[in-house]
Amino acid sequence: MTEIKLLFASLLNDEEKIKEITHWLRVMDRPNGWHYDLDHVWILKELEKAGILPGSTILDAGAGQGIMQYLLASRGYNVISLDFSPRTPPPRSKGIFKIYGEGNVEISYHHPYMKFINFNSKQSEKLLNHLKWKKFKKLPELPGRIIRKINSYIQYLFERLFKNHMKYGTIRYLRAPFHDVPIESGSVDAVISVSAIEHSDIELFNDNIKSLSRLIKQGGLMLLTTSATEDKDNHYDEKVSGWCFSIDSLVSYFPGSTVDFDSKACSDSLLGSNVFMKRLDPYYYLDPNSPFYRKKFQKLPYLPVGIKLVK
Repeated sequence: MTEIKLLFASLLNDEEKIKEITHWLRVMDRPNGWHYDLDHVWILKELEKAGILPGSTILDAGAGQGIMQYLLASRGYNVISLDFSPRTPPPRSKGIFKIYGEGNVEISYHHPYMKFINFNSKQSEKLLNHLKWKKFKKLPELPGRIIRKINSYIQYLFERLFKNHMKYGTIRYLRAPFHDVPIESGSVDAVISVSAIEHSDIELFNDNIKSLSRLIKQGGLMLLTTSATEDKDNHYDEKVSGWCFSIDSLVSYFPGSTVDFDSKACSDSLLGSNVFMKRLDPYYYLDPNSPFYRKKFQKLPYLPVGIKLVK
């Protein structure tokens, strides 16, 4: 059974999960993708509905340094953190999470997205780039950015020094492409993926899904979020180096799916949501090249969609 559905702003009404997401964004000092709140809340709700309990093993496909792996581990899940790009554990994970495995092994597979994003850049360089503006044009924004950095560090220290991590699950780094994952069949309770499948080879889409599905135990599930377009055909977004999938394409990839794809209702729900606007990351609304600049936008660049496959 497979379901394809657009993710609506009503997901943002789950205050407890939004609070949990905010905590880990601050602890790990990560920006928040404009639709990631929707992705994260939807995945957490679906895991709960399916009875996938703490202690279970979840593979996070295309995990990168995203917060979902840390959030799941903090809930007691054991996470296999899969990505085709080389990675080392971020400094803020130390003293909080037990991370093992090989994130930097050499693999024969190559993809342009490996050069688009670098998970091994130094934290000091990341901070410098984060604070750097074009000349002095953006200096008025600097105090707000510094305050956010200070608040983030305070929350990180509180998590590291005063929280009990004994019940946190483990995180195992694994470097491999989606279509060739070196794990035994039926070894995980669920596969989740937060907006990663669109950055893989579109020619390998079916192979990727088949490979990830192979890993799931009978009765387990796969939860993917990705980008959808109202256009008839898929299109490639150069800015984010990823695909936006048409509903026709998604249905062809997942034949027999039940579909909930009211694009206007989804778009209206987000554009009319105060919570959505309030939680939009400065990464977007302070970037003059972003469609969300200054929060003066009337159209979304694409729509967030969730795909649930029950094995």
